[in-house]
Amino acid sequence: MIVLSSACVCNFSWAPMRYYAPVDRRLEALYLLALARNFTPARHDLLVSQLGSLEALLDAGEDELRKLKIPGGALTRLIETRRGCDAAAELARLKEQNISLVGWGDADYPELLASLPDAPLLLFCRGNMDQLRHHGIAIVGSRKCSDRGREQAFEFGRGLAELGIPVVSGMALGIDGAAHEGALEVKGPTVAVLGCGVDVVYPPTHHELYDRLVEQGVVISEYAPGTEPLAAHFPQRNRLISGMTRGTLVVEAPMGSGALITAGLAVEQGREVFAVPGPVRSPYVRGCHHLIKRGQAQLVESVDDILVEFGTNRAALFAERKAPAKLQLEEGAAAVEAPAALRGSAPALNEDEEHVLETLSYEGTHINQVVRKLGITTSECIAHLTMLEIRGLISSASGGYYVRL
Repeated sequence: MIVLSSACVCNFSWAPMRYYAPVDRRLEALYLLALARNFTPARHDLLVSQLGSLEALLDAGEDELRKLKIPGGALTRLIETRRGCDAAAELARLKEQNISLVGWGDADYPELLASLPDAPLLLFCRGNMDQLRHHGIAIVGSRKCSDRGREQAFEFGRGLAELGIPVVSGMALGIDGAAHEGALEVKGPTVAVLGCGVDVVYPPTHHELYDRLVEQGVVISEYAPGTEPLAAHFPQRNRLISGMTRGTLVVEAPMGSGALITAGLAVEQGREVFAVPGPVRSPYVRGCHHLIKRGQAQLVESVDDILVEFGTNRAALFAERKAPAKLQLEEGAAAVEAPAALRGSAPALNEDEEHVLETLSYEGTHINQVVRKLGITTSECIAHLTMLEIRGLISSASGGYYVRL
């Protein structure tokens, strides 16, 4: 099980951080590799081992480049790309458009994503790139979702983001958009991963959402600005959504949904997968039930169920914020840091609320037992229980039971 705590254990298997020459020339070289496509970290290292440095790509003659041993057609594409591209001029143009670049190995590059063998060497970004440093949870689902599914995605997005955990999704219609909107409502961190250039709004109806994401969150893509949203891009995009997060939550997905592709990628990447159940006969959730039945996803009904899998709860996360410390999704990693607006101590309980909380067990306690033990009325007890639940210290269960978190 992956654990959420304040400790940081770095046991990823990618190569140690390298020394890089001045950032502009390095980014120019990475930009050429990104345009040539299909350059993985392994091919990056192979190129560097033969040229002596990545920056040498900018100065080497074509005869020298043709002698390189790079598999497939990648070398031919790279030579053709360099021949027709003024990387320095194009990077200057992107800067004018407020498009930033984050290279593999940079401090802002998503740490979890960097560990993947097919990690993109360059990310194009618009927005608050600091949010890329923190580990989050992906929320995915169908574009054609039910009202119920949209509401659930919104609530999960809001619940995670208000705890400082970034919500990562694809800005698509339906579940994706609702998850982003939930995070934005509480001004929490959220990352949109696009299957097109970061200057292309897709779907077009999400112009307003896109603007809010750029202002409050961050929009990223491995595709160069101006790239159209081709169908083949989205399965590739999905590996980034699952790859840069600790877990993937599938809210609503019929069989055949792209969200199931993301879930499958998360399993392959060794990440947690969660799924929200629904009505047995509903076609909207058959994919979710399929994941649960096959043991590929854990059934969740609330944010609390996700937190439990990472060994924490709302109260613990609020307690962590008493100091300006980072909240971290462990098993090799650094952290989710709560935005400054979310930091601070957990709300203080009054004496009656403390007594009610002490009466509740972590296995579940019936409301009648609390009433008898404390000698208070049922209405008084309900009022205290409601406040405790709002503060994230307890969770209501069926049949009048309440569980301490």
